[in-house]
Amino acid sequence: MTTIKKHGGNRTGAGRKAGTPNKLTFEIKKAASLNGDEILNVLMKIIRNEETPVQTIVAACREVLNRGFGTPAISVEIKPINLNIFPPKEVLDAIYDKALEEATERDKFLIGRRERLSSLLSD
Repeated sequence: MTTIKKHGGNRTGAGRKAGTPNKLTFEIKKAASLNGDEILNVLMKIIRNEETPVQTIVAACREVLNRGFGTPAISVEIKPINLNIFPPKEVLDAIYDKALEEATERDKFLIGRRERLSSLLSD
């Protein structure tokens, strides 16, 4: 009997083990942690420079605050909505009645026009 090897998918023991650093970002994180004080000083110089554009100052402040206090948690507030989006039945009935009257008048006009046209054509 031959054994079928499984390719791809979720296999026991596959993938990077928990706690193993990501090889792609490990070196970058290591360099950033070694130079963190210098980077923070550069950001502070940008913030304190009077000639720095306001947008750059705001971006630098955001980076300093995110490093110092962490990125803020995103919160979403959901307000209850009024689910009575339809008008009352009386209002809908009035709208329907008015539309029916207008359609009847339009039909009378069109029927009369058709009769006049047919009488002109038959003469």
